Amino acid sequence: MNKSHSLHSSLLRFTYFIKTWPVYLLLLPVFFVLHGFNRNYNSVTAAEALVLTLLYLAATLIIAGISWLIYRDLAKSCLIAFFIMAWHFFFGNMQDALKDLSPQTFVSQYRFMLPAAFLLFLALAIWLKRRKRSFQRVISYLNIVLLVCLLIDTTRLAVNLSYPPKNKTLNPATVTYTICDTCKKPDIYLLLFDQYAGNTALKEVFNFDNTAFKDELERRGFFFTMNSISNYNLTPFSMASILNMDYLTPEMGVKKNLNVGYCYRMISKSHVLQLLRENGYLLHNYSVFDFPGQQGKKYGAFFPYGQDLISMPTFTSRLTRDIRSDILHGKFGFKGIQKKIAYEYLYFNDKIFDLTRQIADRQASSPRFIYSHFIMPHYPYYFDSKGQPVPLEKLTVPKITTSQDYIEYLQYCNARILELVDHVMKVSPAPPVILLLSDHGFRHPEKEIDRRYDFMNLNAIYIPGKNYSQFSDSVSTVNQFRKVFNTCLGQHFPLLKDSTIDLWD
Repeated sequence: MNKSHSLHSSLLRFTYFIKTWPVYLLLLPVFFVLHGFNRNYNSVTAAEALVLTLLYLAATLIIAGISWLIYRDLAKSCLIAFFIMAWHFFFGNMQDALKDLSPQTFVSQYRFMLPAAFLLFLALAIWLKRRKRSFQRVISYLNIVLLVCLLIDTTRLAVNLSYPPKNKTLNPATVTYTICDTCKKPDIYLLLFDQYAGNTALKEVFNFDNTAFKDELERRGFFFTMNSISNYNLTPFSMASILNMDYLTPEMGVKKNLNVGYCYRMISKSHVLQLLRENGYLLHNYSVFDFPGQQGKKYGAFFPYGQDLISMPTFTSRLTRDIRSDILHGKFGFKGIQKKIAYEYLYFNDKIFDLTRQIADRQASSPRFIYSHFIMPHYPYYFDSKGQPVPLEKLTVPKITTSQDYIEYLQYCNARILELVDHVMKVSPAPPVILLLSDHGFRHPEKEIDRRYDFMNLNAIYIPGKNYSQFSDSVSTVNQFRKVFNTCLGQHFPLLKDSTIDLWD
């Protein structure tokens, strides 16, 4: 009887608590971060998620405190703060939904959404000021909804912690590898040049013959794959596939929800890195992605990382992105800031070139794997073929750039590649493996052309001894490391069927 009475009393206290205390205000930011953390599990650290949660909680309490000074009522101040924060958290989702609903109108633009939000919040503020009745039903509803949402995401987190996602991209029959004690184990350089188009695309789309560059590489002993293709046409997906030597699972998502976090996990835990470590290689990461224990050279303007993966839909993130874009395009006239933004890719690339040269200069007692990721000849196209800087306007207004600007920058890029290759080969105590790859071809979002050109990419390799029996004139990048390991590290990986996956279909 006492137990029954105690249970009844506890239920009454819980019901009273749910009806009268607006805990939903604190649950909202916790839910938003937890949901984003689950969606990007292993791509956002627990510390990053905790810091972001505390930041959002502080902002929520500040808004509620300001509202209390106006209303002198806890329920009303919490309601107005809740709707402001909900609008902040889900602004991007609302904007995207409006774009999909009415793509030809201005309803998804700030000039409509901000005044509309202001009028709605003003109407809500006036209604709350005049309302005299209790808010128990609203408080109960919001508390219960947020508690249920938190329970669902907490369960998802518990599942992730108990059964962490495994890297299942490779077929068990092909994942097995051996430790090669008799192999010479040369240094391996993966030099990735973002959006470098393949020879066929250069000829048929740009009417440009890249034979001179091909000849220079072949003169240095490279095997140049004329008809190489990438398997994906978006960088994180392509690199996850290359570094796992396999196609990605359907886990990667669909067009409206490309799971970049999944790709980050696949890269960090990739089979290429695992095999190299097991064979005694030291890893040097000069890419834009993380390795285990080695952070990438992060460049937030290129890819979202860490907390940004969670906060991308928020109002402040969207506004910051769009203001940055407007400054870059010269709408506000801040020339100094405009130039700083415009030349960020250039400074990033120069840094990666320096780091790659420096690691090549160092001597090491163990073999090394160096992954350097250059955001070139990706736009902006900083130089012409003679190395002369292009006008600032062409770096800030993409619409005035031409195909010829890309070709000019690509030729400049060729010169930088050959310079780096020559340096690496000169200072290496033993001939290294050098892979020159691009993650995908040149995309033309503004043109209606055959999408197959998106996948035609750069692919050239130098192997000590020039044993290119595994290599052919047509290959996709999913097989590149399979061939390298079969040739240099005594592996016996079967080759996969070459195919392409268009992420924009």
